[in-house]
Amino acid sequence: MALQQSVQRISLLCRSKVLHPNNFRLISMSVVHNNPLDPVQQIFVDQVAAYKKLSTQQGGGAVDAGPEYQQQKQDAINRLKKVYNIDDPTKFPVFKFEEPDFSQDDI
Repeated sequence: MALQQSVQRISLLCRSKVLHPNNFRLISMSVVHNNPLDPVQQIFVDQVAAYKKLSTQQGGGAVDAGPEYQQQKQDAINRLKKVYNIDDPTKFPVFKFEEPDFSQDDI
């Protein structure tokens, strides 16, 4: 009997606004934003920020990449150009769709 009452209470809570999915989202976001990072996480976040800063100072791309890396990157781009017969494989493709011809031919 007590088990049945507990199940009914949980069922009522699930149907009410208390356990609404939007409320869970708000609660989880507040928990995530209020918890400070532990020291290891903070070191990682600091290193990522420092890498991003160095990357933007050097014009984007890999930091401290030597000429070998640049040559390998250019070789890979040239291979892609040759295989797929495109001008610049680093650009997003532009799609051109033509309107279909719906005109009726005379019979």
